[in-house]
Amino acid sequence: MKVEDKNKRKHDIILYAVDDYIKNAQPVTSASLNAHFNNLSSATLRNELNALESMGYFKQLHTSGGRVPTNLAYKEYVNNLLNSDGLDYNAVEKVISSYEDKSVSLVSTLSTLAKRLSKATNCPTVLVKHGLQNLTIINIQIIPLIQKDALLLVETNGGIIDDNIALDPNIERSACIEASEYLTGHFKGQTIGYFVDNINDVCLKAGRQIIEFRDLIDNIAKSLIAFIKAKCDISNENPTKFLDGMTKSEYDDTKNVFEFLNDSESVIDAVTETSDLNFTIGEENEQSKLKGGMMLSAPIVINGVPIASLALVGPKRIDYANVAAALKFIVGQINNFKGGS
Repeated sequence: MKVEDKNKRKHDIILYAVDDYIKNAQPVTSASLNAHFNNLSSATLRNELNALESMGYFKQLHTSGGRVPTNLAYKEYVNNLLNSDGLDYNAVEKVISSYEDKSVSLVSTLSTLAKRLSKATNCPTVLVKHGLQNLTIINIQIIPLIQKDALLLVETNGGIIDDNIALDPNIERSACIEASEYLTGHFKGQTIGYFVDNINDVCLKAGRQIIEFRDLIDNIAKSLIAFIKAKCDISNENPTKFLDGMTKSEYDDTKNVFEFLNDSESVIDAVTETSDLNFTIGEENEQSKLKGGMMLSAPIVINGVPIASLALVGPKRIDYANVAAALKFIVGQINNFKGGS
């Protein structure tokens, strides 16, 4: 038998064994593998398991017992899923309707999508918005409302940013129109970050030209500063659902998962580092605060601009085919979105 064939056999055993363990939480034995690999003898399967254990893919909890997958085995299993073209459409159908309901205000829908993703997968989801300052301004509008405020609409290449801002009751509607035209004229084609960094200099140079609406511009700047500040939104729509069917040791591990989610700085650091669809399992990093858990994460990129990262966090033994498919679908659809031109 060729070396490649032996390697493929080991790879297939890892994939089947991890999948079976996820479903049944029963240690892997040569007998449990025999029904699937019926072309191999029990002795061959025992030898393969021994070899895979020595390679670090399985560990034996008791001398006479079966083996359980290690982080290395989970990594191989999940990476195989992430590199697969197949999707679990049962998972995708749970989130597709929420995506079809999206509006041009993409940024404001991200949190909703994260919540739907959490509900579809029974896992907490983390949305970290960290690159919003890189969105490009297309148009700025200030619309006076009946109350003592105004609606700010900033059209960008990643959708529309909307916010209510304070408005002096004595300001004329014409001043709002002038302010809209003035700001669009100066900042169209520039980024939100450029607007925030340069608005004071622009206003100083304008002098009396903007005296009627200088306070309004200051309020717009405050709104956009708050908007681009890195934020971490955690959605946990089914807080106890993923506990179903857990073993005692797995239940203890979930405490580490929730401790990780409660440490916003660690969450932001871990999720923001994502540059591609990525799988992390806690104990592979001794410094990791996700010990006992796992994270599937992906960047959100609009028109080539990374603006956020989305992650699913949970215990090690979950339905990866479900959560990977749902995350791949949502991220793929968002990243194909055209927010403006």
